[in-house]
Amino acid sequence: GAAGPQVLAQPMQQGASLEEETNVRVAARVRPLLPREKAANCVSCVTVQQESRQMIVGTRRSFAFDLVFDVDSTQAEVYEGCVSSLLEGCMQGYNATILAYGQTGSGKTHTMFGSLEAGENQGLAFRAVNMLARLLQEGGGFAGLSVDFSFLEVYNDELYDLLDCQKKLPKQRSTQAHCVPMGLTRRHCKADQMEEQVHAWLREGAATRTVGKTVFNPRSSRSHGIVLLHLCWGSGSQGQKSGSRLLASKSQSLRPTAGAETRIYLVDLAGSERAGLYAMDQDQLKEGEHINLSLSALGRVVGALATGKCKHVPYRDSALTWLLKDAITGTSARVCMVAAVHPGHAAESASTCRYAHQYSALQTTSGTKVPDLTAEVREQKRKVDNLKHAFQKALEGDEYGIAWTLESLSGTVQPTRNARNIVEAHPYLSWTQAHQTKWAVRGQRRDRSGIGRTRATVDVPEPRAPSDPPDGRPLADALAAAIRQLAASGDGDRPERCVEVVFEGRHGRPPVILWYPEDALEEVQPPKSLVDAKVAFEKAEEELKRKQADLKSAQEFCTKEKKGWMTKQE
Repeated sequence: GAAGPQVLAQPMQQGASLEEETNVRVAARVRPLLPREKAANCVSCVTVQQESRQMIVGTRRSFAFDLVFDVDSTQAEVYEGCVSSLLEGCMQGYNATILAYGQTGSGKTHTMFGSLEAGENQGLAFRAVNMLARLLQEGGGFAGLSVDFSFLEVYNDELYDLLDCQKKLPKQRSTQAHCVPMGLTRRHCKADQMEEQVHAWLREGAATRTVGKTVFNPRSSRSHGIVLLHLCWGSGSQGQKSGSRLLASKSQSLRPTAGAETRIYLVDLAGSERAGLYAMDQDQLKEGEHINLSLSALGRVVGALATGKCKHVPYRDSALTWLLKDAITGTSARVCMVAAVHPGHAAESASTCRYAHQYSALQTTSGTKVPDLTAEVREQKRKVDNLKHAFQKALEGDEYGIAWTLESLSGTVQPTRNARNIVEAHPYLSWTQAHQTKWAVRGQRRDRSGIGRTRATVDVPEPRAPSDPPDGRPLADALAAAIRQLAASGDGDRPERCVEVVFEGRHGRPPVILWYPEDALEEVQPPKSLVDAKVAFEKAEEELKRKQADLKSAQEFCTKEKKGWMTKQE
C-alpha cells in the first residue's frame, strides 16, 4: 500500500507545560474555507490530527507542532493555548512574544487582531491586553508597574510609527539596553482605563497600517505590524505577594529589579508571497519582494540560532530582524509562533509549515545559547590576554623590586642575617667566600643575585670533588672525619638538614651552587600584587576552559539533535 505521511517534527510530551519543556512554542491553525472558495468547489488540502498534534498537508506531508487548531477552533481556544502562559514569563522578566505567520489570505491578521469590536472574534492582541489589565487592576505585587503602548509597522524594510501619522523611524536604538527605535511613540496606559485606551489605539494603528488588494485577498497586509507593550518596573512592584491566581508562587522570587523593562511583542507578519500569483501591479511586486526578503532574513536568524554553527547572527539583515532581536529567541523571550495555514493551497501550506518547523528548532535551548557562548568565549579570551600581559609586567618588576620568573615564585630563599654563624656551627658545612658574597647583597631590591632556589634537601650531603669550586661541602676525607667525630661525641641530636641552593648566574655566567643548613635560609615571598596578578590570570584561564567546553558541548548537541532540520521536504 501507499506509504504513510512523513512526520517532519515531533510534538512536545502530552501535558507538558511551557515552563517544563521550552521557552518557544509553535502552533498551527487552519482556517475554514470561505464561501467563495466553497462556491468554486475548493476542497481543503489540510487534515488536523488533534491527538498526535499533527497537521497533514495533502497525503504525504505531515508536520507535528506543540499545538494544532482545526477549522472549528475559537479565538478563545487559541488564546488559552498560545498566549495565557506567556504573561507569567513576562512577570518574571522575560520578553513575551506572539508571532502570527502564514501566506497572504491564511487568517494571520484575524488570529492576531480579529474583530475590532468586543466579542468572541476578538484576536490574541486584544485578549492579551485584557488579561494584562486585569492583572494590574488586581493590584497585589504590581503597584509600581506601569505600561506604555507602541504600534509600528515594517513596510518596504523601513520602520513607521502607526501612532504618529506613519512617521518614519530610524534603525537606531533609543537606549543601549533595548532594541526600541529612537523616537517611537509611547502612550502611557492608565490601569483603570487600560482596556479602553489600548483597544482604541489598536484600532487607530490598524486603520493606519498599509494594506492592499491582491488576487486572493481584498485586504492583504502589505507590512509587518508590531504592537509593543512596555512593562516598566518601579520600586513598588518588588517584594509584595501577588494575589493573582494567574501567577504561580515561584514567580515572586523572579521579579525584575526596579527600573527594569520587559516587553510584550504582538507581531502580525505580512504574508509570504509568490509575485506571479498575488501581485496586481509594480508597487505590489516591490512590496512582495521586501516582504519575502525580510521573512528570509528572519529565517536566517532563526537558522543561525537553532543550528548554533554561526558565530554571527545576522540581525541587521533587515529592519524586521533588527527590531525583533530581543523578541525572537527563547533565551531572551518566551515566544509562541502561530502558523496560519491556508486550506486551499497545498504548496503554500507546506511551505508555511516548514517555516514554522524551522522556528520550532529554537526549542533546543542549547542552540540559542551558542551565539551567546561564542561571544562569552571571545570576551573571556580578551580578558585572559589582558591579565596575562599584566602578570608578565608584574614578573618583570619595577625600579623598586626584583624581576621574577614562574619558577622563582615558589621555593625561593636567601641567607638569614645570622647565616654565617649557623653555617660555621654545622658539623658538615663551612662558610666560603661565595657564601659571603651572596649574604652581602641579601635584601637589595634590584639585585636578585642573593636570591636562590632550593633544589635538594638531605641529611648528609655528598662530598665535594676536589675539582669543584668551594660550595660549603667538605671533601670526602673531611666529611668522613666529621661523621666519625659526631658519632664519637655521643650527641643524640641530629644536625640540621643540608639544603642545596642554586643562585642564578649573572651576565651569562653559570649558576652558583651553595649548601646551607635549613635554619640558615629564609623564604622570599613575591609581592602581593604579583601573587594577585597570578591568581587572577589562572582563574581567568580556568574560566576560559570552562566556557570553551560549554560551547563545544552546545555545538555538538545542536549538530546531533538538529542535523538536517532545515532540509526541505518535497
